[in-house]
Amino acid sequence: MSVEKMYMVNLIGAFSDFEKLTKSLALDGYIHPVNALQEINSSDFALKTSEDNIEALMDVSYIRPYSYDRDFNLSLKYLERLKEERNNFNIAKEEVKEVIYDYNLMEKELDEVYSKFQILYKEYEGLKDKAQYIKNTYEAFEFLKDVSVPLEDITSMKNFKVGLYKVSQENMKKIKANYENIPSVVTSVYKEKDFVIFTAFTPKILINESERIFKSANCEELLLPYQYKGTPKEVVKKLSIEKENTMADIALIEDKLKEFLNNNSKRISILENSYELEQKSSEIKKTAACTNEFFYLSGWVPSTYIEKIEKLLSSFEERIILIKKTPKEINNKAIIPPTKLNNKKLFKPFESMVGMYGIPSYSEIDPTLFLAITYTIMFGAMFGDVGQGAVLLLAGLFLKYKQKRVNLGGILSRLGVSSMVFGFLYGSIFGFEDVIDALLIRPMEDINDILIWAIVFGCGFLVLGFILGIINSLKRKDIEHGLFGKDGLAGFLFYLGVLTLVLTKLMKKDVLPMGVWMVFLIFCLVLILLKQPLANMIIGKKPLFEDGAKDYFIEASFEVIETLLSMFSNTVSFIRVGAFALNHVGLFVAFSAMAEMTKNGVGSVLILILGNIIIIGLEGLIVFIQGLRLQYYELFSKYYEGSGIPFEPIKVNFN
Repeated sequence: MSVEKMYMVNLIGAFSDFEKLTKSLALDGYIHPVNALQEINSSDFALKTSEDNIEALMDVSYIRPYSYDRDFNLSLKYLERLKEERNNFNIAKEEVKEVIYDYNLMEKELDEVYSKFQILYKEYEGLKDKAQYIKNTYEAFEFLKDVSVPLEDITSMKNFKVGLYKVSQENMKKIKANYENIPSVVTSVYKEKDFVIFTAFTPKILINESERIFKSANCEELLLPYQYKGTPKEVVKKLSIEKENTMADIALIEDKLKEFLNNNSKRISILENSYELEQKSSEIKKTAACTNEFFYLSGWVPSTYIEKIEKLLSSFEERIILIKKTPKEINNKAIIPPTKLNNKKLFKPFESMVGMYGIPSYSEIDPTLFLAITYTIMFGAMFGDVGQGAVLLLAGLFLKYKQKRVNLGGILSRLGVSSMVFGFLYGSIFGFEDVIDALLIRPMEDINDILIWAIVFGCGFLVLGFILGIINSLKRKDIEHGLFGKDGLAGFLFYLGVLTLVLTKLMKKDVLPMGVWMVFLIFCLVLILLKQPLANMIIGKKPLFEDGAKDYFIEASFEVIETLLSMFSNTVSFIRVGAFALNHVGLFVAFSAMAEMTKNGVGSVLILILGNIIIIGLEGLIVFIQGLRLQYYELFSKYYEGSGIPFEPIKVNFN
């Protein structure tokens, strides 16, 4: 369990190298940038005077925040359009790592690709609009196919307008009921269950009056294309031919579009990478400070990346000055180092469970190893079964390797192994306890032992939690809580004293007289009660009581009472580990009894299979949550704050 050592890195160089440096840093993802101006103002951005950096020192008095003024939102929209069409034509993205560093060249390349694409796409859209127009026209003439009058005879009338309308059956009845009020000759030409198509011959001087009535009846006008000649039946034939020709043209232009996108797939992928790099580079730039000639960049770099970043800077031929400091050397305590966890592969998936509670601060012990071991043991103890554990193992491997859910799959597979181990210890396979021998204990036959051992393990975990809490407090130089707090040394000694006293009474061996035990325990509680004044006396801080003695003692008294209650409740909480181990067995016993009651071979097997599915799914989830609860509320509360900032380097992610 380790929190990787961090360095504050300050970089100063000529402005001509700024673009290349920020993009190189974004490609490699080495740096977690911070506000450079804040660094400079805090006096931490200090340069030693020498001939190499005298210009940067003289220029620093004109320093200002870097202003990023490139607007490429329109370019991103163009690129998104190209990506969308590539997906529409089912063209796979080419996996390339190439990028264009020069911004102007990148914009020029996109403009060239998109212009050619736009020419083809406009033609494609025009043909699609034409096809839609033909389709609508075809549908309109389908309603008139029984009309034998040529279209030009209808549309060439000087004093009348001919309209084609669609209306619901109900509203058509209303129109028929008001024929005498409509200044049009209305004739139905097509009927269906829900609607009617009719023509209306209207004198042009009365068009407004007629249209007002049709609108009030929610009539939808079907526009007739007057450019066609012949009877509606003849026009329909012409439209069919025109439709076929248009669809052939669409297929041809689609092939051209697909060919273009295929041929330019690599260029588009490179442009995607390049704009992604530009965006990430801009995020780094926005944290920088600059003058007319120099840039000033600050950020956190893990110790494992220091050599890599030095190698990167060597390509700039000593034009960039590097200053690195440890967190202890930084004057401005408001600049908090981020946390980068560095755990072994076996324990790494459990970092996600730690992260759900909070990231450890830089000065805190990483609890991942402790959580991984204790949680895995608790889960296995509560869910011990060889067969069901094997199912969890397989499910975890499937999630990890097939679904790419690395953390969840990794955790589930490890929990499955723990369940299998405890399954052998309990002698249980898919709920059956008469198939294999128990290597250690059978829960339902030794209920008291199971519950007692659950509490014993809980006490052991809590003792380790106390030790980690004391170490964390002393690392933070928090004497008040580390030595005298309820989760510090005083609380730890009190807890050990109570455990020892209870153990001696149970074993009926008096190690010390009861009076001595009481004096020791009361002494520990007094230390907890006086933690603030005692800590202030040690460090020489005054006043001894920060908020006044009266208010302090009222609050501290309640804390002492809370100490007594929490220690008891924290310890007893671990009895649920044994309880769930018993519940796990008992639940299958219930399904087994149901299977026997059916007196049907197939039915019994189905009930047993269903029982295992419910136990793995439902009880497995409950045990998973209960294990987390014990970790977060009973153990983390003893030693862990989780108030850190995650190390989040700005890095290009080429999908």
